[in-house]
Amino acid sequence: MDQKVTINRRLVGWLALAFLVGAVVSFVMDENDSVNLAQSICTRVGVVLGTLWLALPKDGTLGKWAEVSIVKLLVIVMIFVTVVRAPQRFLRYLPILLAVTAAGRFLRPRAK
Repeated sequence: MDQKVTINRRLVGWLALAFLVGAVVSFVMDENDSVNLAQSICTRVGVVLGTLWLALPKDGTLGKWAEVSIVKLLVIVMIFVTVVRAPQRFLRYLPILLAVTAAGRFLRPRAK
């Protein structure tokens, strides 16, 4: 599994711009003030692609993100979802999370 993943940064940027332009056009052309599904989709996808474009390195590789294990990535996503959906619950369990993290940091085997 020593593959180098490349992402076309320029294409991601153009797609982000196209989605954001689509959101603006949908906003301008909408005659009623109801919630427009196309505008919502274009706005969200455009913002996510725009932030991805900003985060990508110029050489097209994933950089340090290629070294992150799937377990760490899942933990990051679960913490993010918990913070967004129930911030009080996250704050309640934050001391436990910090204690487990500190214990894991100090109790792991030393590299030789």
